[in-house]
Amino acid sequence: MRRCLKWLVATAVVLPVSGLLIAWLGIIHVGATGGHWAVTEWFLHWTMRSSVRTAALGIEKPLGFENASSIQIAAVHFEEGCAECHGSPVGRRSAEVLAMLPAPPDLRASIGGWKDEELFVIVRDGLRYTGMPAWPGGGRDEEVWAMVAFLRELPGMNAARYQELSGDDASERSPFSSCLSCHRQSAQGSDESIPVIAGQTEPYLTQALHAYISGKRKSGFMEVAVSKFEETDIAAAARHFADLSTQLSAKVTTPVADERVIALTQTGDPLKKIAGCNACHDGRNLRYPLLGAQSRSYLRQQLLLFRENRRGDSATERLMSQAVRNLSDEDIDRLAAHYASIRPAEAPR
Repeated sequence: MRRCLKWLVATAVVLPVSGLLIAWLGIIHVGATGGHWAVTEWFLHWTMRSSVRTAALGIEKPLGFENASSIQIAAVHFEEGCAECHGSPVGRRSAEVLAMLPAPPDLRASIGGWKDEELFVIVRDGLRYTGMPAWPGGGRDEEVWAMVAFLRELPGMNAARYQELSGDDASERSPFSSCLSCHRQSAQGSDESIPVIAGQTEPYLTQALHAYISGKRKSGFMEVAVSKFEETDIAAAARHFADLSTQLSAKVTTPVADERVIALTQTGDPLKKIAGCNACHDGRNLRYPLLGAQSRSYLRQQLLLFRENRRGDSATERLMSQAVRNLSDEDIDRLAAHYASIRPAEAPR
């Protein structure tokens, strides 16, 4: 019994010391040449799949997410941030990418092996030791689901469809080409998840771009799109879109207004400590956006983000979160419908 105990103690001491000695001597090959042993590769993939499967437990897939209107902005994001490693219908992966260990998979061939919830986990959290990053702009799960919807369409996507979605047109190159991929030349927004920026004020657009670059305003899509902007690019983009006429984007319908909406926009609800919207958004303060003719779904999403403190941590975000924290879901729906139905206010030039 004593001899057995001695062997156990010796083993407990020798094994860790031996492991540390081997690591210190540098005889473990950590280069990307040669690949893993077959058993090592199997174990790593098995561990990764098991981890993703467990992390996906309890994830609730939004109803109808595969029809998300934001699939286009996801395509633009994929072209800018993902296609270099994972390939696309219009471009090959480089030799440098294929020499990585592990080599990033061609998603058109491998996406079918994952459930939607598992794809959500991978896109949101990334994968350690692979070079796969987590989603920028934490807390924006609706953006991650938009990317999952795009990835589901990717395997059957031809080059023409991909270019239509991603907006990859060399003829439109400019210091702010990444903006035009989603907002197009009219800055009208290519789908309902993308805001109208035509005619927004230059101070507001400049402030918003700085907030995205600093990470104070959260959006994985926007943080990647503007990540390489210099001050000259910010100034050029803000000036360009501010100079566009708001009439390019005015998609007005029958005004939606009732007593509750009129009160919320004009005076707010003092009993619930809700400020009136027009106190800031009547076009006189150049640092606040014009709300008229934005899409209903975009406005609703932004109000929900503010109420849930998920849009960022800039002074503006904190102010808005405080202003809307007591809005009910019905209030949010009414306000979104109202502002979507009216013409943008004419901001002072």
